[in-house]
Amino acid sequence: APLPGSVSDRGSEAGDVVLRILHTADWHLGRRFPSFPEEAQKKLSRARMEVVDRILDVGRRNGVNAVLCAGDVFDDPTPSEDFWEGLARRLRDHPGPHVPIFLVPGNHDPLTTESVWAPTHPFRARLPNWVHVVDRDDFSYELTPDVILYASPCRSKAGERDLAMALPARESGDKRVRIGCVHGCTFDMDGYQTNFPICRDAGVLRGLDYLAIGDTHSFRDVTEGSPVPTVYPGAPEPT
Repeated sequence: APLPGSVSDRGSEAGDVVLRILHTADWHLGRRFPSFPEEAQKKLSRARMEVVDRILDVGRRNGVNAVLCAGDVFDDPTPSEDFWEGLARRLRDHPGPHVPIFLVPGNHDPLTTESVWAPTHPFRARLPNWVHVVDRDDFSYELTPDVILYASPCRSKAGERDLAMALPARESGDKRVRIGCVHGCTFDMDGYQTNFPICRDAGVLRGLDYLAIGDTHSFRDVTEGSPVPTVYPGAPEPT
């Protein structure tokens, strides 16, 4: 059977693994810890940055095809240089072989003209060419000839648009494995205002094979009874 975290090609012999991805989210680099003493604050901030190396090492050891970070890479859209330069340096200095990494702006670090994700921000020039920022609403990337990734960024700290339902639907005859990656909330309690709501059936309705999402800081497959997993991977540090 396919290994956890892998996708089997539709129509192939049982057990053929055609894709392995590392799905992560909610790094919140630059988060402050004012309730702790100063030295402890520095230790916690360093730990959040160091976890990036461990994530990349897991991807390398497991031979993944891609790393997806589904939003809230930073804790706010304009982190200090210590954090954006620190992340860029860790990515540049990490030993290969390198696989494509996709960074999706979330509601904590939305894509705006002034944010760290803006094309003119120096952070973007520091990134190696195998790191891809999802800075278009219609972002797509061919991971292999048989696998395509679709993603879309948050453009504000709050919104009512379902970014998953905004991904393109599967066209007739398209046999590729289709992966979606967005940031948002599937929480649907009566009377609760949902920020960037995600329809629980979006994966099926858009013809995806896997929908990678971020926002909730604990692992959860919100579609256990569905043929299309819609998964929160959790955060390096649950809060």
